[in-house]
Amino acid sequence: MGRVLLEIEMYSILVIANFVTLGLLVGGLFYVNMAVVPTFTALSTGRYAEFHHVLDQYSDPYMPILTFSTALLALAELGFTHTPWQFVVRLIGVTCIVGVALISIRVHGPLNRRIRTWQPDGQIENLSEIRTRWVEGHRVRTVLAFIGLIALLLPVVFPS
Repeated sequence: MGRVLLEIEMYSILVIANFVTLGLLVGGLFYVNMAVVPTFTALSTGRYAEFHHVLDQYSDPYMPILTFSTALLALAELGFTHTPWQFVVRLIGVTCIVGVALISIRVHGPLNRRIRTWQPDGQIENLSEIRTRWVEGHRVRTVLAFIGLIALLLPVVFPS
């Protein structure tokens, strides 16, 4: 009986921690998609570079922590899975969050490093193309994070 209670407590702590990090991740990505992306596309070149520098300075340290924490916590939840459908759905959720991380590393990391070198008063080559790639990648990240949220929520809402 004591072991079962300990497992239930551990599982509950994992689920709560995961949904806090996942909620912050999805909420942050959603906010960027709905408010920051339209701002990015409306700004002039110089103002875009300046705005991106400031935004990146404050958001860069947190998003990787939220993404990897969410993925690790979701992986740990796999150990508490009791039915095949729960395992598959949780695995889909983990895959989506890993997809968010991979897009961040492969698409946004290189683009953000390039954007950091821009000077607000300088001429920026390929701004439209770079901005489009950044926005498209971000939209895919946001959709993946949302699907991950639903996939990781289903086994908690429907435990059997």
